[in-house]
Amino acid sequence: MFEDLKPGKHLVFDNFSIADTFRLRRTVHKPKRDPLRPILVADRPWEAAVIAGKIVFDCEKNLWRMWYVAHDHNAEKIRKSLKTSKYGNVGEPQTSFLCYAESVDGVRWEKPCLDVYSGTNICFKGYSDVVNSTILYQTDRPEDERYILINRDWFSDQVGGIYIAKSRDGIHWEYTDTKPVIHGESDCNNDCVYNPERNVYMLYMRGWHTAAVGWDNGKKNQRRRIAYSESRDLKNWTEPQVIMSPDELDTNDFYGISVFRYANAYLGLLWIFDDDIYETIDVELCWSRDGIKWERHPERPKFIETEEKGEIGGYMVYPAQEPVIHSDNIYIYVNAHSRFPHNRQPEIWENIVYRTKLRMDGFVSLDAGSEMGNLITKPFILQSDKITINAATQGGYIVAELAEPYWYDPKGKVIEGFSAKEFDVFTGDSTNHILSWQGNSDLSRLIGKRIMLKMAMVHSQIYSFTI
Repeated sequence: MFEDLKPGKHLVFDNFSIADTFRLRRTVHKPKRDPLRPILVADRPWEAAVIAGKIVFDCEKNLWRMWYVAHDHNAEKIRKSLKTSKYGNVGEPQTSFLCYAESVDGVRWEKPCLDVYSGTNICFKGYSDVVNSTILYQTDRPEDERYILINRDWFSDQVGGIYIAKSRDGIHWEYTDTKPVIHGESDCNNDCVYNPERNVYMLYMRGWHTAAVGWDNGKKNQRRRIAYSESRDLKNWTEPQVIMSPDELDTNDFYGISVFRYANAYLGLLWIFDDDIYETIDVELCWSRDGIKWERHPERPKFIETEEKGEIGGYMVYPAQEPVIHSDNIYIYVNAHSRFPHNRQPEIWENIVYRTKLRMDGFVSLDAGSEMGNLITKPFILQSDKITINAATQGGYIVAELAEPYWYDPKGKVIEGFSAKEFDVFTGDSTNHILSWQGNSDLSRLIGKRIMLKMAMVHSQIYSFTI
């Protein structure tokens, strides 16, 4: 028996909200550059490269805010020459650190001088580095927990792993301890998302307990997998476990993942690393209902692709922490990394940040061609006086009707006054089109009824429906 759908927005990337489809095909849509030029470059003495991390639109301040990592190649050389640690990765001078920028439009960014490290926009350096990190911005939390930083760092040669820092304003940070909450090297973006249904923080990192056969005899096995750990208090974490490994359609490694909550699901931007031939990193889209079990489109299309070879980003691109939803659009900031393959990186490498854009809910659509396709949702108790769709037509149309689940007819029993024949045919392009029948969009008389939404589609796409 179906579990009734809950009120709200329902995406169509899987069958969680859909009972059945016919002649419809899922399409993963690639975000497009907006604008074409880079929006962030290294232009300060302490910046040789910049890597976008957390970007938010602060509604109270009417301001875009960005936290990014700056890398200083000169500091890296100095620290290695000091030989204060085995790999030259511990202590001062820090080689990567957290910086802050602001913008009025999300495109033109200012790097203000802060009162943390005089004359710079650097806001945190950690014990040895701020790199492979993520920031949680929690407006509903106590003031001293408003900003949380999850960072891979080293306190000493023997003590390193995932550390937690907190801030009231996103500018002044302090670690909670000299000991990591999870020990070990997690050399990727350590991404963290809060799960409100289960009241846990979900952490995604480099794989633990991986099949590292051949590691000790010098053969290459980088163990790049997606591992998972969770915590209720940011102090005590579960034993990490691998939750995503490449299969027969993949290359050998998943370099990392950027996870974010969207509507009633979790979306992930999976970093696909080809270390067999090309030494590239592209990005695929994946999705999950619980943040642990993940799915992808069976054809594995690229969501964010590398640039032309010879360009910055010609071999590696990866996203910032999560998209920004603003003015009916989805903005995804992308880090274009170097002009060289992953295994041929020069000592001094370049990096730029550019912005891409999708329509609202525009990650995946269900598409119909010249032959009519059909969709029927799972049942739901109507609690709203209207139903909307995010859809587009290209010379085609969408027709909808409402039906009650009916034991004697698998198609359901059409509700009088809400049949396909009475529907006001949709032939436009809208992110929030209100369905109507003979000019009537008011569904008040159906509130409390258990119904299903049915659609017939020709040369059209649907991205979501809201009940």
